[in-house]
Amino acid sequence: MKKYLAGFLKLAVSLGVGIGVVYVFVSKMSDTEKQQVVTDIGRANYVWVIAPALLGFVSNYFRTQRWRLLLRPLGYNPGLFNTFFSVMIMYFLNLFFPRLGEVSRCGVLARYEGVPLDKAIGTMVLERLVDVLCLGIILLVLVTTQAQKFWALKEEIGIKSAEIAGKYQISDTLKFGVLFGVVLLVIAFLAWQIKKQGAEAFIAEAKERAMGLIKGVISIKDIGSPWMFVFHTVMIWICYFSMGYVGFFMFPETAHLPMVAALMGLAFGAVAFSLTPGGLGLFPIFMQLIVNVYGVAGSAALSYGLVQWSAQTASVLIGGVISLMLLAIFNREPSLKEVSPKI
Repeated sequence: MKKYLAGFLKLAVSLGVGIGVVYVFVSKMSDTEKQQVVTDIGRANYVWVIAPALLGFVSNYFRTQRWRLLLRPLGYNPGLFNTFFSVMIMYFLNLFFPRLGEVSRCGVLARYEGVPLDKAIGTMVLERLVDVLCLGIILLVLVTTQAQKFWALKEEIGIKSAEIAGKYQISDTLKFGVLFGVVLLVIAFLAWQIKKQGAEAFIAEAKERAMGLIKGVISIKDIGSPWMFVFHTVMIWICYFSMGYVGFFMFPETAHLPMVAALMGLAFGAVAFSLTPGGLGLFPIFMQLIVNVYGVAGSAALSYGLVQWSAQTASVLIGGVISLMLLAIFNREPSLKEVSPKI
């Protein structure tokens, strides 16, 4: 019960923020501006709209291979297809339930490849720590080489965020009430588990799961091919960077933008995706502000962000649905007729 309530609250808040951003932003646009955006979207070069989506699939391949490297020291070698499908499903579910996708991809391997859930989650945590480190390096590069633009952009985003937050204030009473309710549910859940299993059994199981998670996190020290881990990590982020850069060519107004603008988009785009499901509402606005800073004005700035976000979201939806179907097909149990001996 606690898990579902917490998931529902996360979904409601993040979706509310995303939809609120869209509403506030669109309500400030004139009819002329809205019509111009529609016109811009119609004149986009869709070769360069599709290319970033394809690069997204390539990045998921490298993420799949990197995850398999982390699982091998633990004694598991999951199949390429099942692991790839689990990664695709992760991004698909994250569009609707923030952070649920990460746990779900571990659940897929637990069910179809026999990887213990706690160890899979441990390697997933390690992966995320590595990604945070990579994002930190990118931010450091931007702060040192694009300081003026970086801080100007950060200020603009802060102003936009404050403006939106001001329209959707949540009372302190409600905040503390929700927090208190969640704490009570956690305590009730733990008490129920202890009563059900007994204190000693509960503690033993908790220790076992904690050790499994820790083993997953530290699995990196036993990787047989550390340079392959570095290679897959670098390729993931090259794909992310390339998605933004090749996307610039979808409009003549953005085609001249430098590579560093794509790096800026990668950094702030990651922030947008962490705040709302799939970057709903925030991603197009962040991209508009970024290309504004690099000299692109008018409706093309917003149109670039909208088309880029729409293409990525569509690719995640399509890829996720196909992966769910293929996962079931690849792992279906043989029918009685198929396994019956021929007479």
